[in-house]
Amino acid sequence: MAKKNRIENRQKWPSQKTWFHRKKKVQRGNYVVQDEYFQKAKKAWYRARSVYKLLEIQQRFDLIQPDFSVIDIWAAPGSFLQAIRAIVNKDNLIVWVDLKAIEPLWYPNVKTIQCDIFDYEKLTGELDKILPENHIFDIITSDIAPNTSGVFDVDQYASVELNIAICEFSDKFLKKGGNMILKVFKWEDFNDLVMQVKKRFTDMKTYKPLACRDSSHEEYVVCLGKK
Repeated sequence: MAKKNRIENRQKWPSQKTWFHRKKKVQRGNYVVQDEYFQKAKKAWYRARSVYKLLEIQQRFDLIQPDFSVIDIWAAPGSFLQAIRAIVNKDNLIVWVDLKAIEPLWYPNVKTIQCDIFDYEKLTGELDKILPENHIFDIITSDIAPNTSGVFDVDQYASVELNIAICEFSDKFLKKGGNMILKVFKWEDFNDLVMQVKKRFTDMKTYKPLACRDSSHEEYVVCLGKK
């Protein structure tokens, strides 16, 4: 219990608007594994450096509100969930989904599902077990990425396909007016995803948080106002 309290105390929301600063540019290809965000995450007891990507998106767009219910897709190792739980009320439902086994967060409002986003029938069945009747989510978040092959064109296409599957998932499980955050490898096939987002949402923004590595092609797609 003491360790849990220490973790929660360290994971306080930044109060200053200027908390994220422009980082010093490095040459493309200078890949540092344990960079400043890795070190900050470790000190704050977050499970991964990717948490700072969500924190910056939230600070910029203010998408997640305390009274929201949230589903996080491709959630492992769980740093997004740690940030989300610090924002929403403690009795609001949070669901996280991943193909891999997930180390639990021991909070009663956080439910976990191990399932492939492409296995829509199984995922729907698992959600039916834990959701109140006719429940739909206020926001979908995702830090999804394919198992990389080392061939960028292949990996980029797989990234787009995963995100299109989440768009299709939102048809049933995201409320009208709801928002969605997606991560995608941006390249030639990106317009395929743009078309799917624009069919379903009134607006979309692309955003690359400072915590993304300079050499990375990943960007986040902020989908606003489900039609």
